[in-house]
Amino acid sequence: MKEKKEYKCVSCNKSFSSEESLRQHNQSKHSLTEKTSKNAISKRNLVFLLLALIVIFSILTIYSYYKKPGKYDSFAKCLSEKGVTVYGNDFCSYTMKQLGYFGKSKKYLNYIRCSENEQLCDEKGIKITPTWEINGKMYEQVQTFERLSELSGCSI
Repeated sequence: MKEKKEYKCVSCNKSFSSEESLRQHNQSKHSLTEKTSKNAISKRNLVFLLLALIVIFSILTIYSYYKKPGKYDSFAKCLSEKGVTVYGNDFCSYTMKQLGYFGKSKKYLNYIRCSENEQLCDEKGIKITPTWEINGKMYEQVQTFERLSELSGCSI
């Protein structure tokens, strides 16, 4: 009696009676799934690559924004150098509006928070915020850059 040779699929361990049956099985069942899984992996890698590029681009954009000097840096520095002080409170919408005019350059202003320096603000007679002290005189309320420039001698 002739012994029947058995052919086994390496991927799914299924048995076949002929080499041709195994070949057809592999073509129909496994070659498609291998291609599909390779495509899925490459698509997933492409998505991760795109996400990584978006994150890197966003970080670089934010970093370059913060490294760029403020539009009014020289004006704010001049005000500080001349001893100009603005008194205000972080919870006051008018103070926030005034400081907002300076954008990133507000960090160069001499800004006194009255909520943290009540005694000083009382001594200076601060009743309204913001109040600017320029050359020993007090100017209440939000001031335009033109007015601050005129009073201080700093150019915008």
